[in-house]
Amino acid sequence: MFGRKKEEGKVKEPSPREVRERRIAEEIEKLFPGQTLIYRVSELYRGVASFYIVEANPDYPQKGKRLLISTDSMTDGGKPAGKKHFLGDSNKPKDVAGWIGDRDADLYG
Repeated sequence: MFGRKKEEGKVKEPSPREVRERRIAEEIEKLFPGQTLIYRVSELYRGVASFYIVEANPDYPQKGKRLLISTDSMTDGGKPAGKKHFLGDSNKPKDVAGWIGDRDADLYG
């Protein structure tokens, strides 16, 4: 429209956010029951929660969903305080990755 021609055959490059979410989803997919990943939230999004914890539910599929999501605060030393607060659960790593990626979180440790 308006005199511009579409460039055919050009593949859209993924945005940095899409790349980050894809990487997070791949990390989450590799979890075995009982394993945990901790993501440190960007300073911009830190409030009560400084860390997001994703754990593969050890009781799945007998009980609950595959992934458990919790938050944790930060100690003065910049480490997780060890006081997890349960947020929710999901069966879809892509949904969890999108949620974590929205907060510019990176793998901790």
